[in-house]
Amino acid sequence: MLKPTLAALILLLSTVSPATADLGKRIVRGDCGRRSCKAVLKDLRSRYPDYIREFEKQCDRPRILGLQVGVGNSNAQQVWFYCWDAKKEQGTRYGSYLGTLPLLGSDEAKFLSPLPSDSPYTAELKSRYLAAIKKAQFECATKSGNFIILTSESDNTVQLQCYFQGGVQPLDENGDFKSDGEASRGASVDEILGTFPVSESMEIK
Repeated sequence: MLKPTLAALILLLSTVSPATADLGKRIVRGDCGRRSCKAVLKDLRSRYPDYIREFEKQCDRPRILGLQVGVGNSNAQQVWFYCWDAKKEQGTRYGSYLGTLPLLGSDEAKFLSPLPSDSPYTAELKSRYLAAIKKAQFECATKSGNFIILTSESDNTVQLQCYFQGGVQPLDENGDFKSDGEASRGASVDEILGTFPVSESMEIK
């Protein structure tokens, strides 16, 4: 059997990227009930890989990924994601809010951000564009957002505008990696998540 030379081993090690070498060392903390937060994260990674990848991208090491399982405003079981600083400042750990996802096995329909109930366009949007509307509702919900329906008389379309708080800075006072309040409420942000033509019977005036 051929044995690798010292030069070959050095060359092999030099080709291993830092990201690959550091794989699996991410610190995950928080409160996930009876399960470990690593197990909850693993489940969500299998169901929503793109969202988990983006959350982790926004929380580069050595910062700490924090998860908190709970019940949202619409009685949806969900997981909130935070990114915590590795070091405390005078006993307080600061972080940033990343987003939220439905807990695996829960009713995803409860998680979706609802369309405005008082809009005359809501029923038609759900009827004609159900798949696209659900996708927009899910995306808005991951930001803990709400919807406004904007109208355009020029081309007879409506837009779904999701508005939410961006740049929220939570703080942890007791070391449990759960938010004990906010150092900053951030700022109001809005994002268009879809433009949809409406039928002649719903012509915008």
